[in-house]
Amino acid sequence: MEYCDADGPDKAPQGLGPLYVKAPVMLHSVDAAGRLLAVNDRWLENLGYTRKEVIGRSLGDFLTEASKAEFARNLPIFLREGQVSEFPYTMLSKNGRTIDILLSSVGEYDGEGSFVRSLAAIEDITMRRETEQALAASEELFRMAFESANEGLCILSPEGNFLRVNEAFCEFMGYPAEVLTTMEVLELTHPDDRVSSTRLMARAVSGEAEHFRFEKRYFHASGRVIWGRVSARLVRDAAGAPRYIISHVLDVTESRRNSGQIALHTKTLEVLLRLGRMREAGLSQLGTYALSQAVALTGSADGLIALYEPMRETFRLLAAHPGALSAFGMPPGAQSFDPRRIKLFSAAWLSRQPVMANTPPSAPDAQSLPWRSLVVPVEGEGDNRLLIVVIDKDEPYDEADVHRLILLGEGVLGHVKDRARERDLERARKQAEAASQAKSGFLANMSHEIRTPLSGIIGLTQMTLSQSPRPEVREHLELILDSSRSLLAIVNDILDFSKIEAGKMEFSPVDFDLREILDRTMKPFHFSSRQKGLRLSSRISPGVPEVLHGDPDRIMQVVRNLVGNALKFTDQGEIAVEFRLLRPGDPMLVECAVRDTGIGIPEDRLPELFQVFSQLESSRTKRYGGTGLGLAISRRLVEMMGGTIGVRSRPGQGSIFSFTVSLRPAQEECSDSGGSRSEAPIGGFAGLTVLLAEDNQVNRLFLKHFLSEAGCEVRLAGSGGEALAQLQNGPVDLVLMDIQMPEMDGTEATRRIRDGEVGEANKGLPVVALTAYSMKGDRERFLSAGLDDYVSKPVDVDELFMVMRRVLDRRGRLPAQLIASDSPMDMAYYEERGKSTFAREICRMFLDESPRTEASLATAIRTGDWQRAGEAAHTLLGMSVPLRAGGLVDRVRRLQEACLSGDAAGCREAGRHILDELEKVRAAIRDMLQ
Repeated sequence: MEYCDADGPDKAPQGLGPLYVKAPVMLHSVDAAGRLLAVNDRWLENLGYTRKEVIGRSLGDFLTEASKAEFARNLPIFLREGQVSEFPYTMLSKNGRTIDILLSSVGEYDGEGSFVRSLAAIEDITMRRETEQALAASEELFRMAFESANEGLCILSPEGNFLRVNEAFCEFMGYPAEVLTTMEVLELTHPDDRVSSTRLMARAVSGEAEHFRFEKRYFHASGRVIWGRVSARLVRDAAGAPRYIISHVLDVTESRRNSGQIALHTKTLEVLLRLGRMREAGLSQLGTYALSQAVALTGSADGLIALYEPMRETFRLLAAHPGALSAFGMPPGAQSFDPRRIKLFSAAWLSRQPVMANTPPSAPDAQSLPWRSLVVPVEGEGDNRLLIVVIDKDEPYDEADVHRLILLGEGVLGHVKDRARERDLERARKQAEAASQAKSGFLANMSHEIRTPLSGIIGLTQMTLSQSPRPEVREHLELILDSSRSLLAIVNDILDFSKIEAGKMEFSPVDFDLREILDRTMKPFHFSSRQKGLRLSSRISPGVPEVLHGDPDRIMQVVRNLVGNALKFTDQGEIAVEFRLLRPGDPMLVECAVRDTGIGIPEDRLPELFQVFSQLESSRTKRYGGTGLGLAISRRLVEMMGGTIGVRSRPGQGSIFSFTVSLRPAQEECSDSGGSRSEAPIGGFAGLTVLLAEDNQVNRLFLKHFLSEAGCEVRLAGSGGEALAQLQNGPVDLVLMDIQMPEMDGTEATRRIRDGEVGEANKGLPVVALTAYSMKGDRERFLSAGLDDYVSKPVDVDELFMVMRRVLDRRGRLPAQLIASDSPMDMAYYEERGKSTFAREICRMFLDESPRTEASLATAIRTGDWQRAGEAAHTLLGMSVPLRAGGLVDRVRRLQEACLSGDAAGCREAGRHILDELEKVRAAIRDMLQ
């Protein structure tokens, strides 16, 4: 046998051309013993050998053991038949890699028919085998996944026939697989979903939407309706033709049912909320709404709702559908019924339990009753009861329906109860208003009866004090005045507490000078403090604005309460009042602190301080007086002004009461605070004719005294009728009208003046009320009667003159001497009292003494000696007050405050203003003395 030369790799075997060597497939030739005679290049490349390593060796050496044995069995057959096709073998490459092949071979024989060699071609099918194995594994995996999936899977033909279903889908539908594969999907689809299902499959087949998702209803094998969430995709073959539809079906029946229940619960809550808001609806409207919702929430066709009437022992229909009336044998338009005459109603009424009828009635006389009905009694407080009935539901009634009807019924009964409560409250309110009106009337009368004699006591005392009594008499008079004011404070506390409790406390915010009003407030306490040997001081920190906007009367009322308490409980030491700014801005927060060195308060008693009628000393032998209202009223006032009040105290060491109020900056731009324009002097009413209408002789006496002192010509009247007669006797400039007088009161007299009964010239006459009434509504009543303003009794003379000036100014009747001037002093005060000589004397003294004080002050400011500056300010203050130089007094006081607080910048600024103001005052004095 001739073998191919191994040295020539490109040399073809004998009888074979170069094409053999370079062929793109594996080729070889073997002899009758199976030894390799020749191989081509591709054979060597795929197996990794050289020709020298291959030629002459058996082909079986290059096969796996199994294929080698197979080759040995097949070789004789091949030699005999001379041809084989696609014998599978597995070859081994030089590096040990297995290659799956298909061997096709033909034999070559000589002329005598002896086998010469074979010509064989090898097809490498390794990749094909791997692909087939992977496909087989994939198909097995798909089968296992398809069959064992927990959710329903099915394969449909494009026409909708079941081709294959898994076990989960069979359980979902209730049919075995062999039955389902004989059916169409539309056979199991709910009629209401067949159109949408067919449309989606058609769109998939047409290529419009090959993947679709939707939820649909199926009929279970048991006949019940089930819900499935379908996710399907169309699969096409290689040619693009529709092959089948793979569907994933998830059982959402329970989810659908839960969603329906949730939606129903939500709807129930919405209904109950709306029912709760129907506060103004009548019973008929409530019944109509409740019945409509009872029918809707239970899925019923008809119903009725009725309210029990205990007096008649019947039910009054609030709303009813004709179908329900007919079903229970009641005529159309029925208004009421006896529940004992209707079997279902009677059963529910007597047992007080819901009655459900979910089966057809069997009694011959009950053929007209609905097949399904639900009667629910609902009980409220007392005899409040409802009966709610619904009928003709497609499905049986259940406990959820009962619960919904009970909730609706309770909502209606709640309104019934509220209406009864409202009627009771309205009766109680009217009774309370009547009692409040009676109390207000009593307080008003009490106020009048107490204030009127107090006004006389205080007025006469002030009048006597103004007449320069002997020192021992003055002391007694001051004690009388102090006691009277204490009694007045008690009356005011009672009235204020009544106003607060009734919600009628009024606030009157205005622009006010805190320093001025604090000086006026503290003035009455100086006598009491001197009597007890106490130091009483007040201070306003520089940061507090000069002019604020708020209710100064209420703020100072709290200050008076706290200072009065401090005086009461302090026997030695001092009492200090200080205002400071806690928070600037709009609004700002201002704090007032009242510090004393009194007996102090035990810590465990502090919470009782601000309680109504609470006193730390409550025994019969108590040393300190009081009503226990002052601090309680103060707390309420402070809270109403946007602040808080509190106390810190140590027994035996004293207490610090502090409160805050919310105030705003001045609402109107103020003129120079230095006082270049001073207010007209209190009492400067020379030449003014005043008609005083007052029935109380004591009040007439002291009011006439002070009016005369102020330069007024005073005419007297004891009643409203006398006042009208006086006005007809001659003109007057202003009327002071007491409100409560015999025969004709002040308001009636004022109406007649405004109506022109005493002449057209007097219709616009200024009229000021003098009244002991101080309850809410009194001011409005006085003003509506035509009064210009009013002054409360006991009359404060300074307040009276201030109101007179304001009213005259408003009416355009202000005397020329009252119009403010640019003078830094008020010498008119002395001139009107015939004391011009005295005024000139104190002016000359000021010219002589002020330069030395001015020089001392200037040196102290220049050297920063604030103690010396304070001493100079004290001296200058004593010299300025008699001059009635308001601007200078104000600036000196500011310097004193700055010196006390150690405010160097404030001292320098106040000092510069004082020096400027001093020059103005001296210039005015020189002009006057010329």
